[in-house]
Amino acid sequence: MYRHEIVEPSQQLLKLIVHTEHFANGDVLRHWHQAIEIDYSIKGTADFTISGKKIKSKSGDVLIINSNEIHSVDNMNANKNTLALTFLIPYEILIKEIPNYENYWFVLPEKKEEVAIIKHDLYLYYQHSQIKDEYRNLQLKSNMFLILHDLLKYCSHDKSTVHGLPRIPTLHKLAEVIDYINQHSSEKIMLDEIAQAGHLSTGYLSRTFSKQMGMSVMEYVNYIRLKKAYEMITNTDKNVAVISDLTGFSNPKSFSKLFLQIYKQTPGKYRANLKRS
Repeated sequence: MYRHEIVEPSQQLLKLIVHTEHFANGDVLRHWHQAIEIDYSIKGTADFTISGKKIKSKSGDVLIINSNEIHSVDNMNANKNTLALTFLIPYEILIKEIPNYENYWFVLPEKKEEVAIIKHDLYLYYQHSQIKDEYRNLQLKSNMFLILHDLLKYCSHDKSTVHGLPRIPTLHKLAEVIDYINQHSSEKIMLDEIAQAGHLSTGYLSRTFSKQMGMSVMEYVNYIRLKKAYEMITNTDKNVAVISDLTGFSNPKSFSKLFLQIYKQTPGKYRANLKRS
């Protein structure tokens, strides 16, 4: 993953995440949100999966991820020259500022000159986000409306003409399950307990979760545990056995094995290298 800075000047503006130098921090698991996400890789590469479609993003690429599209990111290899921008346009802004927003689906235009306009809008927002003065929020608000205008003008399509859109009821059911996992991952939770929390049968949950998320329910539970354990490895002095227990792993060996698989180092070695750097 990239080291990143979150630029969130006010609740009236979009969220900008600026990814820069290389930082070995795993991948972004499949997820979705109501916000529109726009990813602009100015310098750097990553592998995206958006609604089941694999996309290799390279320098200069822009990707639009619509509301409720399931997506993930892998192989976010970078170096000191990396600069990638992730824009999140909140759902509240979308429905307020774009008439009949729910009827639209957004796709990057085919014409190069129109793509260039979108890139210019995004980079302009980034440039102004780096200026710290009394006019900053006003300028960013102006830039945000320019982005919304050009998204609607160059990228919008009527949903009735688009096939394979996300099924919202299915996503809502999975959202309940994922919320439960996030809240209880440090406990010894089992598949039947998770299914019960989502008012689903274990069979239906297993099939649907695997299809939508690309992994089994219990694999996801362990990845959430690993994410929390990673934060403890990098931000505390707790030993590996304690972290393993606090995050819900069955034993330190299973924790260390998964950590090694994802981060290519044992937890102890990773922490030691981090301190040296």
